[in-house]
Amino acid sequence: MKTTSRKQRFSGKNKKKDVISMNAEALKKHIFDTVKEWQLKIGFLDEDMKLYYPAQSLKSLLGLSEGISAEELEEALTAFSREVRPLLGELKISHNGERYCLDIPSKGCAYIANEVPEPAFLKKLLAVITAPGKTLDDVRQCFADHAAGQQVGFVEKDGAHDGMGHVFYFGEGADDCYVYCVEENEFGLTYHRFGKEDYEHDLI
Repeated sequence: MKTTSRKQRFSGKNKKKDVISMNAEALKKHIFDTVKEWQLKIGFLDEDMKLYYPAQSLKSLLGLSEGISAEELEEALTAFSREVRPLLGELKISHNGERYCLDIPSKGCAYIANEVPEPAFLKKLLAVITAPGKTLDDVRQCFADHAAGQQVGFVEKDGAHDGMGHVFYFGEGADDCYVYCVEENEFGLTYHRFGKEDYEHDLI
């Protein structure tokens, strides 16, 4: 049976380490942002938090080729877990097919609660979304006010035909890089937040 060495798969042991180190920041930021979002919604709970990712999203966040194998992705995630262990503790990583679970221990959630600043825009948006009687006009104004303060523009699209509701995001240079899909009905406002690449992928 012919075997492929680790060195061959990643074009050099040191290069593999450099690639993972260089790209770990995007996934780490996404974990921080997602946990912080839930903490803003429900408060800090001294317990683990499970985050779910499609394999395609993890490859993108880690800067890996879409064509890598499941084994290679798992090796990259093991290296990522090792790198963030001092901040987040021991991540538990599992998967069911293409769906991966990253279980963030309570130590990591506490670190995010205490050390990661609250995102200014998301805090403003949640105040609008959760207030009784608010409408899409209030959401639009929230984006306009924050964009003016950042000296950037923002985009609004009608994504109803794609099942996305009203789509909002800021232009380049803003401190918020996410896409917000907002819906309004008789019960009020709801939203979903996506990374731009995940949003674009969902439209394909």
